[in-house]
Amino acid sequence: MKQIAREYSPEEERPLTAYIVLVALFNAVFAGFLFLVRRTGRELPARTAPSDLALLAVGTYKISRLLTKDWVTSFYRAPFATYKGAASGPEVNEEPRGQGMRLAIGELFT
Repeated sequence: MKQIAREYSPEEERPLTAYIVLVALFNAVFAGFLFLVRRTGRELPARTAPSDLALLAVGTYKISRLLTKDWVTSFYRAPFATYKGAASGPEVNEEPRGQGMRLAIGELFT
């Protein structure tokens, strides 16, 4: 992981390992929540309301921005991108690296 972190951001140190821990903790808590909901025996609704569809669309947009531009998910992009500095707000500037499949994935992530 240290090698990936050095290749990702050679000029400044980024806490990629800490980000992994935070995301894993969040996912564990969320999985626990889903498990508890499942244990209550609740059923899914038969129809999807238009308001739920709109909420899903906004959520999809937000998660795509989180995965491609946020500081905390930089460890996902580190093997495929090089850190180029901070952008406005919570976003980062990155550049795809490598060749072939690695470059293609880097272009999708950045």
